[in-house]
Amino acid sequence: MCSHGQLLLRSNKSKNEKTNIDIIFFDTNYIKLNSSIYGIEISNIDNQKGTEYESINLFLSYPNAHLFEIKNQKGEKYFVGASFVRIFENELNFNETSLGVLDYKGRDDEIASSV
Repeated sequence: MCSHGQLLLRSNKSKNEKTNIDIIFFDTNYIKLNSSIYGIEISNIDNQKGTEYESINLFLSYPNAHLFEIKNQKGEKYFVGASFVRIFENELNFNETSLGVLDYKGRDDEIASSV
């Protein structure tokens, strides 16, 4: 889900997992993702400037613009262009969102951030 420049990636709760992991990218400008990604690792790859897309290179020329690489457990790579990313653990239901500028529901327990 992408709203107000925010992109939410959420893990599924299950019988064994009682919490979600919400990965929220802020000021999102570019997305190259599959609809499902398993076993992810996120890296900031700004030092590898020069993509094949002019629009991404232009975005990366602005201050506070970053290119994040997301690798799945098979080593496949996906990309998100955004200002920063924050990661939260919560117990929100599938139909509840942690996105928004005024309501910070589900953002109590931050477990990682790029800022």
